[in-house]
Amino acid sequence: MKRSIVAVLGGLLLGAGTVPVSAADIPSKASPFPISADSWTGFYLGASVGAGFGNNQFHASSPVAGSALNSDTNIHSWIGGFQLGYNYQINRIVIGAEGNFDWAGFNKTLPCNPGGGYQFCNAAPGWIATVVERIGGVFGSALLYVDGGAAWTHDEVMNLFSSGTYLGSQIRPGWTVGAGIEYQLSHNWSVKFEYDYMNFGSRQIALVDGVGNGFIENIKQTTQLVKAGFNYRFNGSGVPVDKDDDDPAGTLRAIASMSVGKESVDASVAGIFALTGTLDKSGPRLYLTGGTGRYQFGGPDALVTGIYSTGSVLGGYGFVGTNYDVNLFAGVSAENDMLSVVDASDPVHGTAYGIAAHADASINPTAKTVLEGEAEYTTAFKAYNTTAKFGYDLFGMGFFIGPQVAALGDARYRQWRAGVDISQLKFGKFDLEFSAGYANDSSVGPGAYAEFGLTTDF
Repeated sequence: MKRSIVAVLGGLLLGAGTVPVSAADIPSKASPFPISADSWTGFYLGASVGAGFGNNQFHASSPVAGSALNSDTNIHSWIGGFQLGYNYQINRIVIGAEGNFDWAGFNKTLPCNPGGGYQFCNAAPGWIATVVERIGGVFGSALLYVDGGAAWTHDEVMNLFSSGTYLGSQIRPGWTVGAGIEYQLSHNWSVKFEYDYMNFGSRQIALVDGVGNGFIENIKQTTQLVKAGFNYRFNGSGVPVDKDDDDPAGTLRAIASMSVGKESVDASVAGIFALTGTLDKSGPRLYLTGGTGRYQFGGPDALVTGIYSTGSVLGGYGFVGTNYDVNLFAGVSAENDMLSVVDASDPVHGTAYGIAAHADASINPTAKTVLEGEAEYTTAFKAYNTTAKFGYDLFGMGFFIGPQVAALGDARYRQWRAGVDISQLKFGKFDLEFSAGYANDSSVGPGAYAEFGLTTDF
């Protein structure tokens, strides 16, 4: 099946790259696939989500490597991440390179080692990264392409015996091939759909219990990804749209965001209402928020899953100047946490109500720089979240790139983050924001995080 797909796409690319020998050979009618006026050449950045499917085979490696097949299982998961790449277009041919980083939720524990005593096996890829070369053909506003290159995955492996739990982790190298289609929506924006096959081979990993005892397991792993996403192309062909000062400013700012971290997924919505006047003038404000999410913590033999929902109602005042916007709020909040295993020593379960405070600020010291900060705290489960960002208009196109740091937590956990933030990407009336980087959590340890935000005024 894979060979057939590659052969068909290869034939399309060869046909796309054919050049007529003479003017007499040029067809009299127009091509059914005229080349889009917007070139694919340039750097691009994007995000994607989808599904992953994998196969893990556990082999006993002691005393003889591969001597027994302990388990052969199929696993599946959601995936989500970012991509960064570069294209170069020559007539109808586009060549380029792309790097991808995806977080995954693969996690399946199953009985294994039949006849060898009671045992469970688990191999959970936490993230997948690839660096590939791409080649494709242009058909109107569409780009059909194939890709291939190197792949890596980070696995956390667990074997559970009646005598104890054995853990190990490793970054496994492999290779990948894939195919996809990308379609231009505008000068700078495109959407894509892609399939990737990855093979990480058969590799040994050392598993160790809490007192230093251990053994070797051999794991063979393959993964398939199907994902959809979008790209923002830094090709300079887009024409910035200046704000029309004659248009009235909005009275409502709507904000939606999603965050993915190690063992956690969070989503939230918020609205800032100007109670008098508009948002571009100083005045009283109403701030409403709502959110939900899922998280896990604890050891592999006592894993706890939590689902929470939260909301708040706050009032305050917004201060607006020529190069700054500051909001200060105070009010009430509530949070409900439902846990799969309730521990009386865990202070974060059930429903809690509290007094909440929130502050945020955005300052443009110069036309090409921005400083942003946000802090909030509620007495409900003693939850807090603070973020600081600096951005620079690197490409002169009105959006900012720079470092981000954050600290968050509650009565159960503490986490800090450090990464890169891209803000104020314009898509019609919407401002888009992306950030990703490293996180260290007191409950689940080190990992990675990614955030996506969407803001618009009404």
